Amino acid sequence: MIESEQADLFGALNMLVMERLEDGSFRLLGTIPEWLEPFLQSVYPMMTSFGLGENCPFLENFLIDAERFWSAKTAGHLKSGLLIAPSPSGDDYALEATAVLWKEHKMMLIELCWLAENEKQTLIQQGRELSLDHRRLLRLEQALRQTQNDLQERVEERTAKLSTSNALLQQEIAERKRAEEHLVRLATAIEQAAESIILTDREGNVEYVNPAFEQTSSYHRDEIIGRNIRIFKCNSHDDSFYRTMWNTITQGNVWTGHIIGKQKSGALREFETTISPVRGSSGEISDFVFVNRDVTHEVLLQSQLRQAQKMEVIGTLAWGIAHDFNNILAAILGYTEMAVEDIPKHSSTHKYLNEVLRAALRAKGLVKQILAFSRQGETQARQPIEIAPVIQEALKLLRATFPATIELRQQISAHSLTVMVDPTQLHQIVMNLCANAAHAMRDRPGILEVTLGKVELDAASAGIHENLQPGSYVQLTVRDTGHGMDAATLDRIFDPYFTTKEAGEGSGLGLAVVRGIVKRHEGAIRVRSKPERGTVFEILFPRIEKPQEQTENELEPPPRGTERILFVDDEEPLATLGEWMLVQLGYHVTARTNSLEAMELFRSDPDAFDLVITDYTMRHMTGVDLAKEMLQIRPDIPIVLCTGYSEMISEVAAKEMGIRAFVMKPLGRQNIARVIRKVLNKETP
Repeated sequence: MIESEQADLFGALNMLVMERLEDGSFRLLGTIPEWLEPFLQSVYPMMTSFGLGENCPFLENFLIDAERFWSAKTAGHLKSGLLIAPSPSGDDYALEATAVLWKEHKMMLIELCWLAENEKQTLIQQGRELSLDHRRLLRLEQALRQTQNDLQERVEERTAKLSTSNALLQQEIAERKRAEEHLVRLATAIEQAAESIILTDREGNVEYVNPAFEQTSSYHRDEIIGRNIRIFKCNSHDDSFYRTMWNTITQGNVWTGHIIGKQKSGALREFETTISPVRGSSGEISDFVFVNRDVTHEVLLQSQLRQAQKMEVIGTLAWGIAHDFNNILAAILGYTEMAVEDIPKHSSTHKYLNEVLRAALRAKGLVKQILAFSRQGETQARQPIEIAPVIQEALKLLRATFPATIELRQQISAHSLTVMVDPTQLHQIVMNLCANAAHAMRDRPGILEVTLGKVELDAASAGIHENLQPGSYVQLTVRDTGHGMDAATLDRIFDPYFTTKEAGEGSGLGLAVVRGIVKRHEGAIRVRSKPERGTVFEILFPRIEKPQEQTENELEPPPRGTERILFVDDEEPLATLGEWMLVQLGYHVTARTNSLEAMELFRSDPDAFDLVITDYTMRHMTGVDLAKEMLQIRPDIPIVLCTGYSEMISEVAAKEMGIRAFVMKPLGRQNIARVIRKVLNKETP
């Protein structure tokens, strides 16, 4: 249908037809009906724009419904209510609107209706009601908008508060996270601390221990949690010590001090301890924390240092005594030997002097023991040693230190038992083992038995011991009837610093040192013990063969000579003795008691002497310095150096200087005679 035909059709229908455009405006289709002309000023302008309908609630409300109808794209049409309005002639008119969807076109039809009187009144009433509803809706809309605005403000205010609360919550979460991380680091530090840490309640019941506690006490934490701290109490402290400590911490003060505690094994350890009270939120003491630093090793080292210093002083004193006694003993031995030669052998005096000589030789052995004691800690070259005399000498020294309740028994083999050892360390082994045995019997009568003999080990017997080969061995056995040891103690007796003695009674190093010495000498050590059944130590040393040597007290004629000898000793009795002794042997002797005078005498005529014998320790110039000066003047002069004991010179060092022989005092007549002949004959002394 063409547009002109549409206009004629709509005109014939006598209605106003309008199309709703996409932009919301209306376009007139056809012509304007005659009946609408009176309303053109009031109705039509409202229809040209959707926004102008606000002046006609009838059309405005209908357009809302019409838009929904068109959007739904349903078939049919939608009618509105009626608008009653007076015409210019005074009559009442009614307008009715209809929405139609035709081929995607949104159509609005407005037509004129003539009303009867009753319908008119009804419509008027409905119009009034609609007007009231409209105003009510406007008020509701206004209230709704106000409510919406209020709600928006409240939402914004609440959102701002929530944002602030969220920021505070995030800050609190971050602080809690940092606090948790700090607590984790603190807990980790406590767990990994080297110090033993214990937490108890007010009554001293253990609530927590760290791994360091488990290591030092040997208790597992499950064994100790819930038990009272008194479990570590020992007899090293009296009740007043613990009472003072407990009063200090229960009054809210920190206690710091030195504590000796008992471990699970019964062994004692020493701690530097700090005990601090822990207060709860109410300010009341709720717990106590113990921080313990194990100082057992430090205390032991301090004790060893004091012992070493004491032994050094005693050793120095022993050396001084031995040196002076050697000089006295040298005179006794020397003059006795010369007197024995001048007296008939069958006379009673000869017999008496022989007894004096034997006593002097025993005294010489005693001096050797004193010197061995003063050299503790030093190592000497291993040498073939007849082991029996060394052990017997050590037992003589020990016998005087034992209480009368201990019986000492010896079974020393008469056969030649020679081993390659350091005599000082062998002496140390005997002293340590016997001292331990005596300690095990200190509170009861007992027997200490020392046995020395020869054993032959086959392959099977040698296999029992570590690193031993089949062969001949010397076996030293030390047996006691003391309290013995259990299996757990036996497993640890050779561990360094392990001891079952009370604090201050032992270092825990004795048996470890003994085992080390035995191993260094290719030997073996074995121990057997049972509680209340005593203890047995067996030590094996490889046995060697050694030809029998002549001893000093065999009074056979000493070698003689006629050479010229310069004898130097600042002790006048020893210088006189040396001169007389050598003169009796046929030598031409010049004696001097001043080393400077002896040096000047030699310097004036170096070829006047065939041999020089000098003491080591002298005023003005030592024997070593004297020898150096003489060797510079005459490099081929034979020199014999004599000394009682000196840590400043050894036989090896002396020979490296050019000294031909090194002789220990006291000088026996037989010994010095043989040394002189070997030096003059250019033999090895």
